[in-house]
Amino acid sequence: MSNVSFNRFIKKRTGKTFIEYLNDVRIGYASRKLIERDLSVSEIAFMCGFNNIANFNRVFKKNKNRTPTKYRQDFSGIKKVL
Repeated sequence: MSNVSFNRFIKKRTGKTFIEYLNDVRIGYASRKLIERDLSVSEIAFMCGFNNIANFNRVFKKNKNRTPTKYRQDFSGIKKVL
């Protein structure tokens, strides 16, 4: 499958471009890590596939309407119990 065909397929199935979909998945993973782990925001960003902390902060804020630090503070009382 060519790049163009793949991008068209993803857009048709998800309503998002491949990069938008990939960032949504990465931000979801990062959100979970921010709540469950006590790692720094930059460590979590790199674990989730972002190579630039500024880009991570920008994408996270666009997706969640708050910064990663504020997100962590808002959910500081919620931890996974298992």
